[in-house]
Amino acid sequence: MPLSPKIKLCVGTAALGQHPSHTLERKFGAAASNHFQGVEVVYKDLVFFAESHHVSLIQAAFLIKGIAHKNGIEILSLNPLKMFEGNLNTTLAQRLDVGREWVAIARALGTKLIRVPSQMDPNSTGDDRVLVHELRQLAEIGCIGGEVVSFAYEAVAMGVHNSLWQDSLRIVQAVDRANFGICLDNFHIHARLWGDPTIEGGKLPGGDEAVRKSLDLFKKTCPKEKLFYVQFSGAKLFQPPMKHDDPLFEGLEIHNPILAWSRGARPYPLEPDDYLPVAEVAKAWLVDYGWDGWVSLEGFLAETSLEEFGPERMAARAWQSWQNVRRAIQE
Repeated sequence: MPLSPKIKLCVGTAALGQHPSHTLERKFGAAASNHFQGVEVVYKDLVFFAESHHVSLIQAAFLIKGIAHKNGIEILSLNPLKMFEGNLNTTLAQRLDVGREWVAIARALGTKLIRVPSQMDPNSTGDDRVLVHELRQLAEIGCIGGEVVSFAYEAVAMGVHNSLWQDSLRIVQAVDRANFGICLDNFHIHARLWGDPTIEGGKLPGGDEAVRKSLDLFKKTCPKEKLFYVQFSGAKLFQPPMKHDDPLFEGLEIHNPILAWSRGARPYPLEPDDYLPVAEVAKAWLVDYGWDGWVSLEGFLAETSLEEFGPERMAARAWQSWQNVRRAIQE
């Protein structure tokens, strides 16, 4: 079965370069020139744009919306609204105020979606009653005062309470709001079930079977209306294995090898440096499951902080990566 012609392709702004010269204007232009229909705007890129243009975040969002329109690009999401649910370091009222600000920014950007990764703080609560209550209130904010803004909840592999897609589905179904759904990312499945950057060979015993079972269960049990979009990325193999004093740990919110791996050693899927079995997951989601919505490509590489790894170069790599995925699915 071929891929659905309805699939729309997206790339994240962080994946297109992280040097000060890698402006959003260049990133949107590069995405459009390389056949992408959308971008995911990363919050720190929005902040940098606002500061460099000496405008407020809302004003920046309106300007970025204009840049997107000029390039014929849609803004799929604003992300990541992290450390939200179960956070014991701030009050819920404070976090909901942040949520309201993000909703206002999303509307100014012209996007209808905010991505929310699951909680990574080991000092947070994992009580589902608390998490669902707080996330339900966040979802309700997206329905107040204007066009509805939705939230895509992503169980990340470094999540302390919810780290698998099954956890995402459980939380989403409990929140039970039409504007609260799932973001699905192969990296987080592979990083939890299949790979480990800190061990020799980078692969967990039984990883292939664990992923296969996860995919079979997903195809049988995940309702399409609860899935908002999917992401694909690769991962580098560390030889020798990652050490806990690796430079990739610098500046992280928590000292976690998967987070370090995620932030600095994720090429685009099926690039030469990628060792994850992405094709199996892509076939399961895009062919067997029949996903026909947005597909976003992610890449987080330490070298994109260098000027030469700019938007034009990275967008071309992303497009080639997508061609690799398509070919792999058809083999």
